[in-house]
Amino acid sequence: MNEPITLKQIAEVTGANLSGNGTTIVTDVSHDSRRAGPGGLFVAVKGGLFDAHKFIPQVIEQGAVGVISELDPAQSQTAGGFAWLQVDNVRRAMALAAAEVHHHPSRELQLVGITGTNGKTTTAYLIASIPEAAGEPVLMTGTVEYRIGSERCKADRTTPEATDMQRLLRQAVDLGCRTAVMEASSQAMDFHRCDALEYSVAVFSNLTRDHLDYHKTMENYWYAKQRLFDGRLGSRPKTSVINIDDP
Repeated sequence: MNEPITLKQIAEVTGANLSGNGTTIVTDVSHDSRRAGPGGLFVAVKGGLFDAHKFIPQVIEQGAVGVISELDPAQSQTAGGFAWLQVDNVRRAMALAAAEVHHHPSRELQLVGITGTNGKTTTAYLIASIPEAAGEPVLMTGTVEYRIGSERCKADRTTPEATDMQRLLRQAVDLGCRTAVMEASSQAMDFHRCDALEYSVAVFSNLTRDHLDYHKTMENYWYAKQRLFDGRLGSRPKTSVINIDDP
């Protein structure tokens, strides 16, 4: 049985400045205000289209225990008994906090991450089919769908947000999965969605011109892909598989 995680522990792993009761137990981490209920820690991300800080009064009312933000608590709305963790990089902190709260489920699985411009989805299905052929449940996330055992749902994005991915991995462990397969997009790695995941195998398919509306240059695109292999996610994969047949 895993020991419960406290706000103080979250502050330590994220390097946060904590305002509030450090002994409070955290049971979930979410960037989605609708999921931030009792025991939950809400991650307030200020993006290009909207600012999640506006949902803080809502999550307080729902019983969330605190918020992770890049802002000083004085710059936003707080309430008595509501904790505030101020961090330098909210997306990085979100991944670290979610991994800690869910007790690093990737360590209990053979996690395969697949990156590359073309072939990620096909490769994910091929890899997932191997343990499935042996009768084992598998977690798979990718462009088409998210699948855990016999349950399937349409994918919101190629690579789930860090909070969702850690939650899915913990569900997979609890279901008895021994293998998880995920597509790791370059944008997802740039946004720290794959941080704090420990990969047994990382796969690289190829690199062709794509996503330059976001990355701007092929060099930036390639640098983002390298995150899966070079340790910037927090650790290096145990094994790397590189397709050298593609020019």
